[in-house]
Order: sequence, then C-alpha cells, then structure tokens
Amino acid sequence: MLSRKRVFGVIYGLILAVATLAGIEFLSSFYAPPWPARALRSVPPANPVTATTKPFTNQSWIAEPYNSWGMRDSERTVAKPAGGPPRVVFVGDSFLESAFTPLSLPAAVALRVAETGSRIEAINLGVSGTNPRSYYYRIRDVALALAPDALLLFIYAGNDFLASDKAYSIWPSLVDESPGGSLLGTVMPRTNWLLVNRLRLSEFLSGRPAPAGESEMLYDDLHAPPAERIDRLAAHVAKYYHPEFSQEKIREILSRGDGRLWRAAEEGPEERGGEQEYLMGWMLDTLMNSEIGDFEVARSRQDAARLAGRGGVEATLSWIEAADHVAREHKVPLLVFLAPVASIDPDYAEFWKPWPRIYAWNYLCDEWHSRLVSALGKTNIRFVDLREDLDGIPGAYRKLDGHWSQKGEAIVAERVKKELGRLMDR
Repeated sequence: MLSRKRVFGVIYGLILAVATLAGIEFLSSFYAPPWPARALRSVPPANPVTATTKPFTNQSWIAEPYNSWGMRDSERTVAKPAGGPPRVVFVGDSFLESAFTPLSLPAAVALRVAETGSRIEAINLGVSGTNPRSYYYRIRDVALALAPDALLLFIYAGNDFLASDKAYSIWPSLVDESPGGSLLGTVMPRTNWLLVNRLRLSEFLSGRPAPAGESEMLYDDLHAPPAERIDRLAAHVAKYYHPEFSQEKIREILSRGDGRLWRAAEEGPEERGGEQEYLMGWMLDTLMNSEIGDFEVARSRQDAARLAGRGGVEATLSWIEAADHVAREHKVPLLVFLAPVASIDPDYAEFWKPWPRIYAWNYLCDEWHSRLVSALGKTNIRFVDLREDLDGIPGAYRKLDGHWSQKGEAIVAERVKKELGRLMDR
C-alpha cells in the first residue's frame, strides 16, 4: 500500500512539474518573439546610426531597415518561394549587419548580381557581437531550415577567435544565447530567450552596459563649443566608464594626434566622401583599458607570434568544421570568407599611431588570421581570404569602429559575387 502511494506521489509530482514548466513556457510566449527571431537575437537590434535622430542631420542616406526577424534585411519567408531565384544565406556578425553603410553586405552583393542580369535572394543572418559558436547554431537551427541553395559564412579576425577551451562540443549548456546550444532552449525555447534577455546573458551585452541615451549625449559633446568638447568627452568617460582614472589622463589620451579621435566623428559625410564616423562608448572604454593598462602587448607583427598562444585558432576552426559538416549533411554548399582586421588599410594604420597599445591588438589578430588560413588550407572546406582584395587599399575601413567603409564593402561585395558565381556553377 505504501509503495503504491509513493508511486502515485512520484507520478503526481512529475505531472505537476511538467504542467508547471508548460505554464512557464506559455507565459514566456507573451514576451518572447516568434521563431526564427528568438533563435537569432536575444536583444533587439541596436543600430548606432538609428539610435537617435540627431545623426540623421548629417546623413545623406536612409539606413536599410530591420525586418521582423530582427535582421537588417527585407522581410523574408521561412518557406522558399516557388519559382524564385537561388536562395543564399549569409551568416556572420556586424560585418554582415553593416550598420554603418547604406546597404548591408548581402544587399550589396544581390545588387551586383542583379547588374549582371541574374538574381539571388540574399538573406542576411548577420548579428553583431556574436562568434563562430553562434554561427554554427544559427546555420544548423535557422539557415538550413530556410532551404538555402548556398551558405556563406564570414569569420572576422578582430573578435571571432575563441579561447582554447571553447572548442566544439556536443554537450549543451543549461541556458544559452543560441537556444539550440542549451538544454533549456531545446525544451523551452521561449523561456530560454526570456532568461537570456532579462539576465543580460547575451554575448552582445557581456561588456559594461552603456548609459541610456548615450548616442545623443556623445553627439551633444562633439557639437559643443570647440573649447568645451574635449573636457565634456573626458567627463563622460570618467562618469560612465572609468571613474578610477583621472580626467587629466583621460583628456591626454583622447587629445592625442591633434584631437583626430573626436574630430573624425565631428566631421560630416560631406567632408569624408560620404562616410559618417561615430564615436561610441564601447570604443572609448576599450581605448582607456588598453592605453592605461599594464598588460603585455605585441610590439610588432613579428612579435605577435610570441603572444598569440596555442589552441585558439584550433577552437575556432572546430566550429567552422562543424558548420561545414552539417551543411554537407544537408547537401548545401558552404563557402567561408575570412575578413582581416583594419590594420591592412594604410589610412587606418596611420590614424591609430598615437595609441600604440590598442593598435597592438591588430598584430595578434593578424597572426591568428594567418594561422587560420594555414589551418583551413589543410581541410577540404571551401574558403576565401579577403586579405587578397583588401590589403593595402586606403580607405577600405572606417577609422573609429574598424568596419568596412562603403569603399571596402564594395570591394568585398564584388569578390563575394564572383565566388558565389563559381560556387553555384558547381
């Protein structure tokens, strides 16, 4: 009799637990976006160009809008339109989202394909602040569900290299920004999204939170009377990012190079060939951490090999290999594009000379990039090294944020169009 009560109690407890979890998932559906949006972003897109109306006083173009999936793209359907053009899905980070250019990279590629008399449906799954682990789950759980004819994966040398202990693993985490990479996301995807969103577990939000309205504050600082600008910027950095540093030291760092840092953001697109630079809080934070920090940095490109360590390139490669494997299982061709850091642009390199410590990061990234090229060359993964197209081209990168300029994006879009044609011909 006692054993029957225990069995009943266990069964009742399981039913109650399942009902409770189902109720939590149901309530979460009122807050989480529908699929595939919740599998792509754990926070709404934050485009610095559209964060405030003030920068539009200097804009000569209207930014490409974001769709209901949270992507910088036209509206798309999950089901591939019957009789439509080849569907090409682009996966990557901010270099695909392309927040600072009139068109995203996928849209620029589609435009160039159209100029040849052909068409493609270029779907943009570029999400800022994500890495190869996220790219894998984005490909496996979303991109392949869209029935693509080709997958294009972009790896950026500046922040896509993972720690040596973050290599591909079949074991999921408990909660994760990529729902397919978590236990909770597999059974309760809406609840997983809500926890990541509310607890700021997103990789994009892993750094120091920016103050509300920062874009407008920095815009006002940059357009204050000339005698006040540097003091206002220094006060902003001291208040919101580094109260432990003296404002005198902050002013010294910001004013190096005859104030080129803040003057670059002050100039409008008419003065910069159609480009508008933006001074952003995260960049000021990183600059101070680097220039005032006492950690060892590479003194040159040759010295970078000493500090590059081991295992990081292999960990990054493991996720690329996993993405290639799952694409081959679905008989979808995958092409990997390797995007180098901005230091290959002579204009960018010259601009950052007054800040040698933060510039030293480029040496390390360049070393990792070269190692990844070598490692990929020993696999059967199709890849393209974009250094071949961008190396030594002045003005290919933006000065302040290090993304492709409109000129650089045009160069990359042309190369992607060419490689995509070869891929589709196969």
